[in-house]
Amino acid sequence: MAIQILSNLNYPIGNIINQELQNAQIARMAVAFLKYSGLKVIESAMGKCLQNKGNIEIITGLDFKTTDPQSIHYLIQLHRQMPNLKFYCYGDRDENKTDIVFHPKIYLFQSKNETTGIVGSTNLTRGGLLTNFEANVIFKESKPIYFSQLEAIYNSVKFTDSVFAPDEEYLAGYSDVYKAFLKNEEKASKDKGVQEVIEQIQKREQLLPGTVPSIKSLIIQVIKNEQQRGTDFVPLQMIYQEVEKIVTNKKLSYKMDTFRNSIRGELNKHELNSKHQDKMSLFIRSSERKGYYSLTDKGKRYEGR
Repeated sequence: MAIQILSNLNYPIGNIINQELQNAQIARMAVAFLKYSGLKVIESAMGKCLQNKGNIEIITGLDFKTTDPQSIHYLIQLHRQMPNLKFYCYGDRDENKTDIVFHPKIYLFQSKNETTGIVGSTNLTRGGLLTNFEANVIFKESKPIYFSQLEAIYNSVKFTDSVFAPDEEYLAGYSDVYKAFLKNEEKASKDKGVQEVIEQIQKREQLLPGTVPSIKSLIIQVIKNEQQRGTDFVPLQMIYQEVEKIVTNKKLSYKMDTFRNSIRGELNKHELNSKHQDKMSLFIRSSERKGYYSLTDKGKRYEGR
């Protein structure tokens, strides 16, 4: 094992990331935000990794609309050319159901005989990689210990239903919001037109693929399964049990101590007669039997995560 603590004043962390990236079989990065300027710094190394059949995965945050649209566009296009690159966004704190600001800077690289983990203050920006005053810890291990701990933290981010793969339609709306926030954040946060666009891209997020299914999609799956067996309205207790069984079998990352509350919350939010402003009208509550649910036509057609 070798451990280093570096600032960019000692040696730019971007140089190390480039060295590790071009030789990696698997590379994963989770950062609070990214800029196109940062992607240009590692562009050549990413290309070598992908051309050598390596797999790259990047997760970036959207809090405060700091990640720039050009970087999102670049990675959407690169994924189309090189499917072994995966790119995801972590919905901002108003959308991720936890009110937590997404703020990690984790870099994980695996080669044939060695793992390298980097954690510290560096986002995927040119300044963060090369010129800012940054501090990072680097773990190089043949038998991963610290790497495995960082990997577990990374996976706790990756396997949540706040993570989604953006597309061009989402990007168009995000670009408008980004420009408004860049011009005047305080004014944009109160502007009704900007807020309407934010609501539209929030709804778009729900239909984009992610790394794990959402609770509402799991509920739909359970109800559909029971309806195929001839049951029209499914009791809440069965929904609890079957959704929990799916989560356990697939080892999905959910807080199980409050999971039934989350299931009930999704049913209430997306029920046909719900008053919730973001309702999707997916579920029907039985008028004859308390705690029994079925699907609306929209629920039967739902294909989002």
